[in-house]
Parts: sequence; structure tokens; C-alpha cells
Amino acid sequence: MKNFTFLFLFLVPLFFISCDDDDDTNESTQDIVELAQANGFTSLATALTQVDLISTLQSDGPFTVFAPTNEAFADLLEAVGQTSIEDVPDDVLTDILLYHVVAGSSISSTEISAGTAETAEGSDITIAVGTDGITINSANVVEPFDVVASNGIIHTIDAVLVPDSHVQFVNTVLEPAYFNKSFSTLIEAAIKADAVGTLLNTANLTIFAPTNDAFTASGVVVADTDAADLLDVLTYHVITSKVLSADIPASAATLNGENIYFSLVDAGNFINGDIEISNVDIESGSGVVHVIDKVLIPEEGTVVDVAVALSEDGEFTSLVAALTRTADEGTADQNLITVLSGDGPFTVFAPTDAAFTALLDSNDDWTTLSDIPLETLIAVLQYHVVSGRVYDKDLAGALDANNGVTTVEGSDLTFNLTDLTINTDVNISAVNTHAANGVIHVIDAVLVP
Repeated sequence: MKNFTFLFLFLVPLFFISCDDDDDTNESTQDIVELAQANGFTSLATALTQVDLISTLQSDGPFTVFAPTNEAFADLLEAVGQTSIEDVPDDVLTDILLYHVVAGSSISSTEISAGTAETAEGSDITIAVGTDGITINSANVVEPFDVVASNGIIHTIDAVLVPDSHVQFVNTVLEPAYFNKSFSTLIEAAIKADAVGTLLNTANLTIFAPTNDAFTASGVVVADTDAADLLDVLTYHVITSKVLSADIPASAATLNGENIYFSLVDAGNFINGDIEISNVDIESGSGVVHVIDKVLIPEEGTVVDVAVALSEDGEFTSLVAALTRTADEGTADQNLITVLSGDGPFTVFAPTDAAFTALLDSNDDWTTLSDIPLETLIAVLQYHVVSGRVYDKDLAGALDANNGVTTVEGSDLTFNLTDLTINTDVNISAVNTHAANGVIHVIDAVLVP
């Protein structure tokens, strides 16, 4: 377990005795910020500067500030798995810092009574006074204390105080993201989708965590996305068991019920073909986090559904028309729409409309797809389909000794992975369009067996 300062609230009154305005101890010309800097609270000063609280604590006050030592800040960072105070999100850091400030009073150590006090953050700290000294929550007041400023007083404590609203994330699988500003969009999405409770209270999770840049690269804007859709996306990033990088399988079921698929190759580790795992094995609580460079989007449609959707942009209308012809004119076994809508998985090399135009131009008897004999058209289409889910990263492992792979039609395709071509001169122009039952790669010519 990580050592951490937890807040326990007791309903015990705290009576503060105001300092005499004429007391000589209040005659310092330095304000709280200046005194903190002068007395070696460099981490505190850095944190205050980061979140622009300097001017607040240089105002008239008065304030009582419980100032953590530099070592206390180092302990906090270690506890939440960060290397620099600059990594902590500004809103989280602001709450933590204000939780050390009691506004409206300048209270010396001799005037402190046991009980609770409301902080500038809005929640209470618990103060205990005993023979061993004063504690704030479970942090000890240590020397130097009673450091009087022109606008208040500073007492040193040996741990950073953290409000309950943030403590709940400590030592959980969400901790690495919650306390790192690079994942603030992920946390924003989890809050909007009402997924925080589930993620905090479910043991042994694996989270593939997109960075803020990953959300931007994927075009996912949390503010513009429905909460239910966000929940569907977020649960697609979670495996309900703890899986370290050495144990990542070929595929895994996610919390939303859909599978994700892994390509573990020399070039790196990828999910669904294109999403790279950029950092691994960040363990926290009972779970583990792996960082990814794009957002995983669940795909519920089959390879046929995806092709139909793409044809709406005018790119694969001929392919969809050819598949439709097999459904309209062929037998049940020849109906490739039904076949390719099955469980699969299938890898489809999808020719563009321009590729089909070139095919028709290659034969004087063919003006439209209807002119191609049905048996020929079916064989051609089947020659574009390989059984199994083969992303571009997996091609090297799928090929035989002759760089070939057998199609559903029965003949082999031969690949040159150096220039990403098939059968010598057919270019793979786009890869890894993910579908629920397979994957689609785009090619610039029709393959003929």
C-alpha cells in the first residue's frame, strides 16, 4: 500500500482565538508567498505558481497556511505515480493547495484547538492536539511553525493533504490517469459517461488509456459526444482482468462486450491494426494501465456493412454492386453478402470503383458488371477474401514460405511486403479498416485468379 494522507472528519468544534492586531509578531513585511520562498518551500512555491494562486495568497488575508515540505511533495508524487508537480492537472492541484489554507484567521500554534476547520477548498481538515504535538488530518506539524507573515501565518507539515474528492482515486487503476494532465480528457469522458464508480470499484482491470493527443488525433470531442456513446467507447478500452504486457493475448473481450485484437510484432504492439501501445505496465491498485496513441472506436458492423457505409462516399459502389449481384442471382452458397456477414473473421482486399472500371475496360465484352458471367464474378470476389483477421502488421506472420496466402476462392495471393503489393503490381493503398467480423484493406486494381 502506498503511504498517503487520508481525511477523517470528526464533528468536534474548533475554536480559534484571534490574534491581537497589535501583536509584534504580525509586523512582518513579507507576505505568505515571500516567506514560503524565503524558508525553503520551493515545491509549494512552484505549485502555487503553476496554478496561478500566488496573487491569492499575496492578498490581504489573513490566512493560516499549512505548508508541506519539499519532501512531502516528493512523497505525494511517488504516491500518485508522477515524476513532477507539473504533471498534475491544474484543477486537481488547485484543490489540493487550497485544502491547506484556512482563510480569515491567522492562528498561532498556541491558539489551535482540536476539531475541524473549513479550508479555502471548501471541505474540512481535522486538527488534533496532543502531547506529541499537532496533527492536521494525519500530517504532523513540524518546525518551522508560527512563521508570521504580513497577511497570515505558516505552519510546516510533513505530508501533503488531499481532499476526499481526490483521495478516492489513489491506489486505484484510474490513479495514473487522474493525477496526470496528459489524460485529463479521458477523465473528463469518464465523468461525463458516469463510468468513474465502475472503474474505481471493479478489481483487476486493464485499461488502455488514450492521451489527450489521442483524443485529438481520433477526432473525439467529449463535449460534443453523447454520454451513452462515451460510455460505449470507454468500456471498449477496458479488459475485466489484469493483463500485463508480457501476457497480452491475440484478442480479448472488453467491458462493453466487443473484442479488441492485438498485433504484437517487432515494429511495436498494436490494437485493431493501427492503435499503438506506447507505454505499458503502469500498475496501480489491483489493475494496470497501458497507454495508447488513439481512441479505440467499437465497430459493430460486418465487413459488408463497412463496405456499404464506405460506398456512400462513392468509393466502393462497384464492390457493393458486385456483392449485391451475387445475392440477387446466385445460390445460397454463392450469396457473398450472407457469407461475409457471418462470424468470419475475414480479411477483404477491397478494390476501388476505379479498379472495377479498369477491369471492365480490360474486356471488350464487358460494359457493366452485369456483363461479367456470374461464376466469374463470384470467383473474382472470393479471390479478394482471406479467412482470418489479418491486419497489415500481421501479414508477415500470415504468409507461407513463398510469401503467399490462400484465399476463399482457393488460389494464393503473393505479397511483397517491402512495397506492399499483391501479385506484383496491385498496390495496397489503405489498410486496417476495422469491422466486427474482420478487416478491410483497399487495393487499386481488381485481382483476377
